[in-house]
Amino acid sequence: MATITGMVVEKWTRRPVSGVRISVGHYVGVTDAMGRFNIEAPTGNYQVSISKAGFHPTIMPLNLLGATNVGSISIESQVVAL
Repeated sequence: MATITGMVVEKWTRRPVSGVRISVGHYVGVTDAMGRFNIEAPTGNYQVSISKAGFHPTIMPLNLLGATNVGSISIESQVVAL
């Protein structure tokens, strides 16, 4: 198993976003109040899915070989037209 760590921030304000669901294959984590996450998963190639209501979903490739810090991941708020 390897550890994936990182932080999710709002694209324009750069503020941390809590409650974001991070999926690495069948392994799932949720960001804390500071936007940080920590997920254990086997080594391998993954499509990481980042999602939260009110934000555009994001998918990014990850080649997990060992402990990996993906740094800051930016997500963008969805604008709802009335």
